This record gives sequence, C-alpha cells and structure tokens, in this order.
Amino acid sequence: MVPFLGITLALWVTIGAAIFTATEASAMRGLGGSVSSGLQTPSTTAPTTTPPTTTAATTASSTTATEEDDLPQIITRLKAGTKAVKGVALIVSKDGEEIGRSKTDAEGFAAVAVPGSGQYQVKLDPLTLPDGVTFEADAPKQLTPLVLGNNDRPVIFRLTTESEASTSGPGTAERLVGLFASGLRFGLVIALAAVGLSLIFGTTGLTNFAHGELLTFGAMAAWYLNSNSGGLGIPLLIATVGAVILGCAFGASYDVVVYRPLRRMGMPVVSQMVVSIGLALATRYTFSVIFGSNAKQFSDYAAQSPTVDLGIISLRPKDLVISAVALIALVAVGLFLQRSRLGTAIRAVSDNPSLAIASGINDAGVIRTVWALAGGLGALAGVMLGATEGVQWNMGQHVLLIMFAAVLLGGLGTTFGAMLGGIFVGVVSDMSTFWLDADLKIVVALATLVLVLLIKPSGVFGVRARKA
Repeated sequence: MVPFLGITLALWVTIGAAIFTATEASAMRGLGGSVSSGLQTPSTTAPTTTPPTTTAATTASSTTATEEDDLPQIITRLKAGTKAVKGVALIVSKDGEEIGRSKTDAEGFAAVAVPGSGQYQVKLDPLTLPDGVTFEADAPKQLTPLVLGNNDRPVIFRLTTESEASTSGPGTAERLVGLFASGLRFGLVIALAAVGLSLIFGTTGLTNFAHGELLTFGAMAAWYLNSNSGGLGIPLLIATVGAVILGCAFGASYDVVVYRPLRRMGMPVVSQMVVSIGLALATRYTFSVIFGSNAKQFSDYAAQSPTVDLGIISLRPKDLVISAVALIALVAVGLFLQRSRLGTAIRAVSDNPSLAIASGINDAGVIRTVWALAGGLGALAGVMLGATEGVQWNMGQHVLLIMFAAVLLGGLGTTFGAMLGGIFVGVVSDMSTFWLDADLKIVVALATLVLVLLIKPSGVFGVRARKA
C-alpha cells in the first residue's frame, strides 16, 4: 500500500509540474517570436529614407528608447484629497545612488525607469511639494519597493492638504472603523475558503492539510492568465473566472487521483490526514519551483488609492469589490446547499452517509462534487487574497491555521458555522492590531478559538456528539 501511495503522489505532482512547465514554455516561445520579429523591423526600413549618418543616429536613439521602454518602472500617482498634485519630483535611488527622477504631470502621474529587479528607495523631493500639501500623519516619507523582473512597481504616497491635516487626523473612531472594514474583507475571504474545508470534513471526515494549496493554485493560475510579463495578459476579471474553473478541476483531481483510491483501499481517516500533510508539502514546493520564490503582483488593480469615501473612512475600490463578491459567493453557496437537489444530497451525505447511500444517493459523485466546489471556492479566495497581498508560492500556508480556526469556531462540518467563523476570526484578528503588534493577530485569532472551545467544545454551531 505504501509503495502504491508513493507512486500515486509522485505521478500526480509530476503531471501537474509538466502541465505548468509546458504552459510557461509555450508562453515564452510566443514571447521570443514577437521579440525577434520586432528586432527585424529596423533593418528592413532604415536605409533608403535618410543619409547614413542620420540613419545611424536615429537608429541609436530609437534603440535606446526601446530599451528604456522595456525596463521596469516605479510609478506613482499623487493626490492630496481628491486633487492631483502636479510638479512634484519623484526620486528613485539604490544603495544610496540616485537612479533617476521624474516630475508628476497634470494628473499627478510620474514614472522612473529602473535597471532591473531589486530593492529601491523612493521618495518625494520636499522642495517641490506645492504650498499647503504635506504628508498625512504617520505616513512614510520614503518607501522601499521591491521590483521583480520586468514588472512595473506602483507606489503610493499618502498626501493631504494642511487644512485637512489640522482638522481631520486619524482619530480613534476612524482607526477602529478602518480596522473593522479591513477585518471584514479578510474574514469574508477566509470564510469563502473555510466553507470548502468544512464541506470536505463533513462528507469524508478528512481534515485536509493541503487545502491551502487550493488557494495558492487559484492565485497562481489567475496570475499566469492576467500578467503582462510572463502570462497571457487577460483582464483580471476574466482571468478570475478561468482560475475558478481550473481550481474546480484541481480540487476534483485531489479526490480522483489521491483520496478516492485511498478510500477504496480502506485507509483510515487519520492516515489520510497524514497523506494530506505530505501532499501539501509536495505540492507547495512544486509550486515554488514553477512559480519562483518571489512575490508577484497582478497586472490589473495593483495599486489603488482609497478613493471611495464612506464618511468616516475611505476605502480602495478593489476592497469593496472583493467584499461584495465574497459575500455574494457565500450567499450563493448557502442557497445552493439549501435549495438544490445536489445541495440536499451533500447535506445528506454529511449528516448520515450510510442512510444517504441506502436512499440511493451516489456518495462517490457527491464527494467528487464537494472537492470540485472546494477547489473553486479556494481558487476564488486565493485570487482575492493575491489582489491585496500579492501572489506567493506559499500564500495558502500562511492562512491555513486561520481557516482551521474559522471551521473549528463555527463547528466541524457545519457550513454556515464556517462562514460566520471566518468573518468573526477576520474581524477580531485585524481589530486586535489597534492595541497589539500586527504580527500577533494570528495569535489573537487562535487564542479566541481556544476560549470559545473551552466554553463550547463543539463550536458555536456544532452539534454535541451523541454517546452510546
């Protein structure tokens, strides 16, 4: 049994790596073809129109311009309140040596080309700030963005007018409301992922430690579809739909390739849980080889200022979109489980598998559907997380414990408990940063979980196990 398991896992990971590698190689071949065809154009059109000396100068200048266009840029758009700030010098340095500078245009936009990947120091020349414009309270005056490959790197400087700074500083109420809003967004994303984790446990009894990789896969798939550098350049909204479809297939492959053969062999659930740990490690480090170890940003909506005014706070448009889409998805899942025949079958298998099978329900088909649904929801959550925090090969691992906390808090196997548990954990962990260091917010979430379980061991919505 153990050799068979090893061969199955190795084959599954190898096939996944081969598919990703082939996709990336195909994209690179297409990119190479377009570059080579672009380089051939000057040699065919240059000779006959100008004298040799002029042609050489023109060719040299166009080549230099082309090279500069190919370089990554650090870009910003300056606003004080709702007005663009013109004529401010953006200065980019590396290791104390100035790389370049550029002044903002009438729309507050400025860009400085940098030679390549690396950590840069970016600041504004204070002598060029217009009268009455200053930095917000506690806003950093120098940023240290990390440029990756040929991807442009947006940066945001928080500016305000002196009149606004003197009359409307970030008070306690504003900070608490802002933390609540960010916690609600994060909690909705965690709830979306935790629903799939809870459904898997309810139908199979398996605690899936490889669930975080479903989020990572979705974010990576969306990045490859959306990125203008190394990807297909598809708009992020369409790329998200593609990532969810691929995530459904990836989640279903977990069951078809790994767990269904193990169930047929009669492997205990505890042993399957250990397999999920090994599967998580194997998949995670396969992702690191394929995707790389550096964080990457989507090409769309990478940098947004908090331009949506909600009274006491202002939010970024993408934060509102993420919260709305996550909430709609959670409501849709709830209606699907309550109103559809397939949802009823899923709940029946979760409540009593033997009775469900005796009633004519195809439990294998239900379980496969649950894995596909978990993969799709995880992929959607991964795209949302990547849009706010960047895409990394181990991003799913970072939120795995929080997903477990949400599921346990709501009650194992209870879908609606996982939804509310995710929202509660997200809000509590983010709001705790008002009093504690941000690095402790996961500790606060887990401590809250322990306190709740001490009072109600089955979770808030869990059902106490019946004793014989």
